[in-house]
Amino acid sequence: MNLRQLEYFRAVAEELHFGRAARKMHVAQPPLSQQIKKLEEELGVLLLRRDNRNVSLTPEGRKFLCVVRNALGTLENGVEQVRMMSRGEVGRLGVGFVPSVAHSYFTEAVAEFRERHPGIVLDLYEMDSVEQRRQLLDEELDAGIVFGRCSRSSELNFRVFLRDPYLLAVHRNHRLAEASSARLEDLHGEDLIVFPRAVHPKSYDESLAVFHARGIEPNIVQEAASHHTKLALVSTGMGIGLVPSRMAAVCPDCVRLLPFDWQGGKAACKSVLDLAWRAGDASPALACFLAVMEEYCPEPSDACTLGCGG
Repeated sequence: MNLRQLEYFRAVAEELHFGRAARKMHVAQPPLSQQIKKLEEELGVLLLRRDNRNVSLTPEGRKFLCVVRNALGTLENGVEQVRMMSRGEVGRLGVGFVPSVAHSYFTEAVAEFRERHPGIVLDLYEMDSVEQRRQLLDEELDAGIVFGRCSRSSELNFRVFLRDPYLLAVHRNHRLAEASSARLEDLHGEDLIVFPRAVHPKSYDESLAVFHARGIEPNIVQEAASHHTKLALVSTGMGIGLVPSRMAAVCPDCVRLLPFDWQGGKAACKSVLDLAWRAGDASPALACFLAVMEEYCPEPSDACTLGCGG
């Protein structure tokens, strides 16, 4: 039994006429009749009653026509789905993101993608950059928005997606609350809330090295796994912390956000998040996603970054 035999049988069963079925299938009538006969012999079942003037389906033929229609319909639909996938019209993508990027134009970019490519389903997962890196390398995610400094790999491609200035978050009763800005020196002796070293060890150590080189010794009182948690802890008066300016959208009323000077005006302090994906991934759906996301990417910058977890 082969696909051609099934298509020929469907045509004859629907037309109930060998000549019309042959013309429909763009084949001569004798080869079509031969293939139907072979099909019946393989099945060991008479599917069609024939005489000089009429063709009709046997009860077995009517049942087999339902089976053939379902089988060919499934196959034809599958073929079309595959073709649509190859054109990037349908598909499914897993995309990770760090929590704070939800307060940026990332949401606009996702909405734009969904409008342009309604056939591609986005599964969005909130997770830290280290876990995103692991899942990208393990092919559990297709793309992600990550704090690039802790996610580098020769197996991944990166493009700067967001650059955001860091601000110093202080409680409204803090001595700096009425200042117009803050400097690195203002952190000396202050209770500081930071991201866990276990999550971003390299950037954590680099930041502390800058503190020590400038003779600045903050008192690290608490680690926070997200900027949201950091702001919540600042709101309790526990300490101060650095957060990207996008967090102003969810800043508690009792917290003040101050422009922060990291290196005495020599360089801007930026939270830099990258769009990341596997090198060599040729998925059409991913290509569509990257094309939309890259419309929202800024040009590369030499601005310094802090080890504050993105």
